[in-house]
Amino acid sequence: MKMIGGRMVMEAPVLDAELLALKKRVNQLEEHVRQLNAANLALVRAMEALHAQSKAGHASAGA
Repeated sequence: MKMIGGRMVMEAPVLDAELLALKKRVNQLEEHVRQLNAANLALVRAMEALHAQSKAGHASAGA
């Protein structure tokens, strides 16, 4: 790090390494979001199917 205008500034190679690490982390987080979205969608579909099954069961019992 260097002092420039009273502020500590990272050297370019250090900055590049930090930027690369942050990009990697963002990519990991994006993958987690995709996985969570897929799991959420699967859960919603399962709940909808269960609800439809329950409604069909009630309809046949009342007939």
